[in-house]
Amino acid sequence: MPHIAIDYTANLTNDLLPLELPEKLHEAAKGLGVFPSNGLRTFARAIDQFHVGANTRDEAFINIQIRIAPGRPEELRQRIVDTLFATAEQTLAELIEKRPIGLQLEITELDRSLTRMAGSLPTA
Repeated sequence: MPHIAIDYTANLTNDLLPLELPEKLHEAAKGLGVFPSNGLRTFARAIDQFHVGANTRDEAFINIQIRIAPGRPEELRQRIVDTLFATAEQTLAELIEKRPIGLQLEITELDRSLTRMAGSLPTA
């Protein structure tokens, strides 16, 4: 953990990919020093079917969901959300200036009793 999932409207693909948002969020999360590096996963996916605001084809959104293991203190969760949101805002500033884009970032804690994990990735 964490898992950083970036959903964005497909009308942003050409503008968003060169900005390397997944890479920058991944590095920012790693730089916090609070997550095991092999548990960190970041991915982005374009949403082809979408409606935003007034439903013009130029309007867009970027929704960043970050799932973390439970038990971290509120102050640390605030530092995580503030750091990652600042990274997203800085990365996207010029793009948001050029067109109508909604940006949202939310952190949720997984429920360990309802989560199963397996695999062969190193644990350290």
